[in-house]
Amino acid sequence: MKLLRNEWLKKHVSFRIGGPADYFVVPKNLEELKEALKFAQERKLMVALMGAGTNLLVLDHGFRGLVIKLAGGISYVKVRGRNVKVGAGTYLSHLLQTLSAKGLGGLEFLAGIPGSVGGAVVMNAGAWGKEIGKYVKSVKVLEKNGKEKLLEGKQLKFGYRQSIFQKGKYILAEVVFRLRKKRPSLIRKKMQEFLMKRKKSQPLGVPSAGSIFKNPPGGFAGKILEEAGCKGWRVGDAQVSHKHANFIINLGEAKAREVLKLMTKMQKAAKVKLEPELKIMVKWPL
Repeated sequence: MKLLRNEWLKKHVSFRIGGPADYFVVPKNLEELKEALKFAQERKLMVALMGAGTNLLVLDHGFRGLVIKLAGGISYVKVRGRNVKVGAGTYLSHLLQTLSAKGLGGLEFLAGIPGSVGGAVVMNAGAWGKEIGKYVKSVKVLEKNGKEKLLEGKQLKFGYRQSIFQKGKYILAEVVFRLRKKRPSLIRKKMQEFLMKRKKSQPLGVPSAGSIFKNPPGGFAGKILEEAGCKGWRVGDAQVSHKHANFIINLGEAKAREVLKLMTKMQKAAKVKLEPELKIMVKWPL
């Protein structure tokens, strides 16, 4: 297990914001993940879990404890018929490429969404009226003591950007998807359509953390914030995107405190209550 000391977390999140972690590790497999948890327990360290860091804000002072990054570590895709077993650290882009080659459809709507499979399942990522939770057959998880457990998809309590994993009881290690056979050419065409829609409406290619707020019941956060005149608002180097009012971009040296101040300003401007979709790195006591 390669353990890093005082690793700058802004290098590991799409926002490019955040201070250092006392300890940082990317487990290559399940045994290294268990070893990392044991390391933290023995030293009574707080633990923070992250996927690819694409929907995450790390505070300016960093994290006092151990940060475990799953993305890029526990990574594999194993296809058996219509069932696909995937390591939680697998990047979504790699999974989609494999599925299109194997002729397995259903997850095309994820095209263009950065991040890992584990992070997407934890957040029940979705787009264009579809959500990843619908396709999850089962998962393998670790409890805080390192014990493995299998859970069925129906046990995961998927909701709008919600799942059982957000309660901090389990660490997601592996996902089994149940998909359907589809011609590879049709899968690629659909993925391209979703990708083009995303490029037209979202500020891709600049440091951000995706959608900042969840859509309220019966509405769209981006539309509400645009009507409130939030586009272009700026606090330091944190700016509301001119392209999409529910995105905050980092113009260069944005601080977490600037993002939080801008979020508060946006919430006050909205005519309805907006709940953050952006996650803030917090401790996970063992």
